[in-house]
Amino acid sequence: MRCFIPKALPEWLLISLMLTGCASQIPPMIRKAPDNNPSLDAVRDNPADYMTRQVRWGGKLIETENRKDATWLTVLGASLSKDGEPQPGEDNAGRFIAIVPAFLDPKVYAADRKVTVNGTLLRTETRLVGEFPYHYPVVQAQSWYLWPRGSEA
Repeated sequence: MRCFIPKALPEWLLISLMLTGCASQIPPMIRKAPDNNPSLDAVRDNPADYMTRQVRWGGKLIETENRKDATWLTVLGASLSKDGEPQPGEDNAGRFIAIVPAFLDPKVYAADRKVTVNGTLLRTETRLVGEFPYHYPVVQAQSWYLWPRGSEA
């Protein structure tokens, strides 16, 4: 990201512009977890206790599936840093599905890219992983962020 900052401004104003005008591209709902953000493990263990709660989860993309009105992201969950970025080597939290109300190009939202979503926990859905029935928590995403390439580990 590039910011245009004129040089003919007082130093204090330049510093202020740099701190606010060149702010992070990461959406605020991704940078800050909701209060009492449940872990993916906790939701998988007791899904009924967490339905309709706000969650912020992330990890590595497994699959991007475009449907008529939304894109379904299947994600291998990972621990998140303070700003919401999935941490390298921490992809053992389980899987979840995020329903994003937009078209997301599967070549851009490709396998192994890091993504973080914030949204409402809707339900669980059982799908097969190989022959094993796996219970996926399903999140209706309100905010999402695809981390830049090069931050993959």
